[in-house]
Amino acid sequence: MKSLIVLIPLLLATAAIANPPWNANVRAADVGDTINEGESCIASDGDYIYCVCNWAERDRHAGLTYGRSTDGGATWTSGVWKDMSVGINWHSDPFIMIDDSHYVHLYCQFSTTVLRHYLSTDYGVTWSETTNVSEYLPSATVDKPWGVMRGSNIYVAWQQWGATQQGIIFAKSTDRGRTWNRTVADSTRTGITCICLSPSGIIYLMNRYWGWDGVFCTSSTDQGTTWAPWVTVDPTCSYTEGYGDRAPLPSIAAPTDSNVVITWVDDGLGDWDIVYCRSTDSGQTWSATARLPDSSAGGQCKGWVTADYAGRLHLMWYHTPSWPTSSSSRWSIRYAYSDDYGASISPSIRLTDTTSTSPVSFLGEYHIIVTDSTYARAVWTDGRGGDNDLFFAEAYLSDLGTQENPWQVTRLPGLTLQVPAIAHGSALPVDIGVLRPGRLSLAVFDATGRMLKNVDIGQRAPGSYSEVLAGLPAGQTLFVKLTSGRSVVTRKAVLVH
Repeated sequence: MKSLIVLIPLLLATAAIANPPWNANVRAADVGDTINEGESCIASDGDYIYCVCNWAERDRHAGLTYGRSTDGGATWTSGVWKDMSVGINWHSDPFIMIDDSHYVHLYCQFSTTVLRHYLSTDYGVTWSETTNVSEYLPSATVDKPWGVMRGSNIYVAWQQWGATQQGIIFAKSTDRGRTWNRTVADSTRTGITCICLSPSGIIYLMNRYWGWDGVFCTSSTDQGTTWAPWVTVDPTCSYTEGYGDRAPLPSIAAPTDSNVVITWVDDGLGDWDIVYCRSTDSGQTWSATARLPDSSAGGQCKGWVTADYAGRLHLMWYHTPSWPTSSSSRWSIRYAYSDDYGASISPSIRLTDTTSTSPVSFLGEYHIIVTDSTYARAVWTDGRGGDNDLFFAEAYLSDLGTQENPWQVTRLPGLTLQVPAIAHGSALPVDIGVLRPGRLSLAVFDATGRMLKNVDIGQRAPGSYSEVLAGLPAGQTLFVKLTSGRSVVTRKAVLVH
């Protein structure tokens, strides 16, 4: 049977301070000093935040650590989440997401046999409507899933072999995970996959092949029905596992439809580095591989990149000054950002407010950073308490980077956008000024950073234009983003009943 043990209130903030603007670290979840928690995911929904992770002891104990905060991460409740109805103790590779109805979606892989989806409609308190995302494959292998969602649509990819469907498998649900359609995205390769959505809904899917060198990327403009030919991002990357990391984990973000950034772990220069490539033409061509700033000494691993609603990139990764890594290596989390879609990346700052060693070699294979319209939020495993526990930190988007006002972002001159500060009903009139010809698009986001509407206005000559964004939810604070090429302007509005 599926169970969620009673959540225990938890608050542990250190007296130390991370590099501003990151706040003091808070222990987000913990289920006891005999469990080393790692491989974590976080989902942000205003004051509601959820995190989940597996354990280094997963071969001996069934379950996941699950944490929930209802006050913006100030305090957390923590407990063991597990599903024994599958008949498999090994709970692994979890991730968690939130949809536009504030429903919470949790995914768990059981050994390498099956990937399952769980739905909560009461803010993560109880779980129901369980479905299998993958086939149940007791004699085959399902591994390394990741997913994204928008509205009621969910897209998940993983590697699979020893079954009728082999290679990189893609699954789609259009009813919030109640039913799934599985197809083969590529039958010729396996490896660690990662997936993201562009502002208009282009699916970008990448693969870091584990058996030979290579990073590859493809895309779909029709919700995964068809895929573009795979493009080689980097054919020469290499990786050898060590203490603290055992997989060249990739991540991918698309701040615009045409700009895409991929990161992964590489040891081609002698130690682990977080490296990245970027594309400005929807993944058709890629830049030369480059190391992140401050990523040349010691060991760097478990990098993650995400894009916020305004197109800014946020990156985090583990760092230790020692190489090769060992049980005495002291780890911290570094953070950097990019205001120009990865063309340049800021010097890094330390997100953690202390360094710590790890009592076990397995810290998990991913820890991530997410954003909504207000915050960047991160979760990771940390050994400062003697065993590895989940820790949380956040920073205001307005305090990260160079923009003084996150609601008024202009990448390049050439656009103006006017919206009423307060409007009535479900329609929002907007006035646009164009100084240079270009293709315009308007996107509307709610206060959590979810896209509610995306309108392709089309090619426009210099001049003034008016649009009405209809069908918007009244009684909410909204953010309207106007984009033309690399020019972006964002404004805030409130729709009242």
